[in-house]
Amino acid sequence: MTQAEPCQLLQWDTDFFGRRIARIYSNQLDEKLVEAIYAWTESNHIDCLYFLANSEDIDTIRLAEDLDFRLVEIRLNMERSLKDWNPDTRLHTAPDIQIRLGKVEDIPRLQEIARHSYFDSRFYFDRCFPEDSWQAYYATWVKKSFEGGAQIALVAEHIGQIIGYITGLIDPHDPTKGQYELTGVDPAARNLGAGNELFRSGLDHYVRAGVQYIWLATQGRNIATQRMVQRNGLVTRSCQLYFHKWFSPCSQ
Repeated sequence: MTQAEPCQLLQWDTDFFGRRIARIYSNQLDEKLVEAIYAWTESNHIDCLYFLANSEDIDTIRLAEDLDFRLVEIRLNMERSLKDWNPDTRLHTAPDIQIRLGKVEDIPRLQEIARHSYFDSRFYFDRCFPEDSWQAYYATWVKKSFEGGAQIALVAEHIGQIIGYITGLIDPHDPTKGQYELTGVDPAARNLGAGNELFRSGLDHYVRAGVQYIWLATQGRNIATQRMVQRNGLVTRSCQLYFHKWFSPCSQ
């Protein structure tokens, strides 16, 4: 597979969902590119195609709509410099929440939380993905992260019980840059401040690892997360639109 091709087969998604899934490399569309995309999807027997579009490109959006791409998510990319973040002096607003490094033995509990944490996701809003399937997708993702797939992997405890987690990556090509990846809090514990403390503790770990800049992506409909990260100094970097295009019949 080379990027000279218009799309990339996503092997992990394909294997997990049992449907041939790919993504378009470009964030913009034109008629010539669409011809190449359709030829590629046909020759590769693609069932579902992901497309992340630049929201300010009116021609791309209209073309995607004309081709029956389904809008499943407004994606906000948010960023922050960490040069002024001090782990020793930053606020602690949830003293009853303990944050620690995750352990492999935590995984079953973390997977339980993950299965009930992503109702804002694009998979939930695309009913072609059955609920039990995308819940298992995130549970598997969390497992991989806490088995070593993420450089930041923290859990929150309250009265000795795990109630949440957060994971993040450090850019292997530029270790001064990091990206938050997954976060989840038990629905029964979402008024305790665990998400905020997990987020701030993650920033502590990033700073101590030499990371100077972090970013994350969240859904436009996820107002709670937006407000929380904004209170911690993140600002919007860009806005994109996620589309899914199905070429095979949808079972839902």
